[in-house]
Amino acid sequence: MRLLLFDIDGTLIQSNPVGRQVMQLALEHVIGSAGLIESYPFAGKTDRRIIFDLLTDIGISEEKILGFLPEVYAQMAKFGEKLFYQDGLSPCTGVIELISRLSHRNDTLLGLQTGNILPTAHLKLDAAGLDATSFLIGAYGSDSAKREELIPFALERATAMSGLIPHLVDVIVIGDTPSDIECAKANGVRSLAVATGSFSSETLAKYDPDFLLDDLSDTNAVIGFMLE
Repeated sequence: MRLLLFDIDGTLIQSNPVGRQVMQLALEHVIGSAGLIESYPFAGKTDRRIIFDLLTDIGISEEKILGFLPEVYAQMAKFGEKLFYQDGLSPCTGVIELISRLSHRNDTLLGLQTGNILPTAHLKLDAAGLDATSFLIGAYGSDSAKREELIPFALERATAMSGLIPHLVDVIVIGDTPSDIECAKANGVRSLAVATGSFSSETLAKYDPDFLLDDLSDTNAVIGFMLE
């Protein structure tokens, strides 16, 4: 059984600044400031890490941030319910067919490994025309501030759901950033990098992913990589 863990922004759906806008509105609603969010680099980071960076930079203690997090997450979901659908989120090339094909196989388990918190992750997928229920397990930016700590959450949840302990060689992280590749390496699993986000193939190649594709448009070739 192959466990396939997909990133969302830049991998499954086209990167879109609406995610930044949703977080900004939530932080301003709860705390009164989103810090220097307009210039902060989101790519590859978890929402939890981004929130901590933005708020500690303006002098808010980690203890206070932890207290704010549940309401910040709730407001992100609230604003996301409106703005994700207004802003025309769309799937990356080839993704709808790929997920449809994979979800009907009995030798693959689809999951998410994303910096988004759980509710906004599912909202984004739905707004882009993807069925979030195709991804039977997930690890999210609300689980940990550190990207490399998401994989153990995904493995634990996959084991709890299937009753099987995934072999690391059968786990593949699919993502569009160097952080996705590094996250896979840190956990001893494989990576498939796609240049559909803000990083070029040349840049991603420097991080030595196990597989590297320009996009996910050639469904047969992508499935071949994943299942070889």
